[in-house]
Amino acid sequence: NGIRSIDGHVGNAYRRVRIGVGHPGVKEFVQHHVLGDFAKADREWVEPLLDAIGDHADLIVRGDEPGFMNKVSVAVQRKTGVAPKPEKPGQKQQGAKQQSHVRQARPQQPAVKLPETGPMAAMLKKLFGGKD
Repeated sequence: NGIRSIDGHVGNAYRRVRIGVGHPGVKEFVQHHVLGDFAKADREWVEPLLDAIGDHADLIVRGDEPGFMNKVSVAVQRKTGVAPKPEKPGQKQQGAKQQSHVRQARPQQPAVKLPETGPMAAMLKKLFGGKD
């Protein structure tokens, strides 16, 4: 693990900034995706992000992590022209509920066929009614 290696060399009294780089969609590709080089298409967001991190690194040194995250977020939005749409109070988002990226990494499990006969099935049919 890279972090453990760094800890072994310099100790663990340092601040770290985690940058989300997405998920390749397949568990076997995660290591290469995370540790490999960025694609050329990613330059449009990676370069403004790294510039913003460098510009506001002094906030991390001062211990102002929330201020750092805010400044980086605003700078990246300004440079890329992408800004999240503000939510109106009390308004629920339309569409499907977002799921964790962990689901993408897990293999799909086959659907389990529930027993249709037996004492438990009979009790559940009596309790909840049958499919009739």
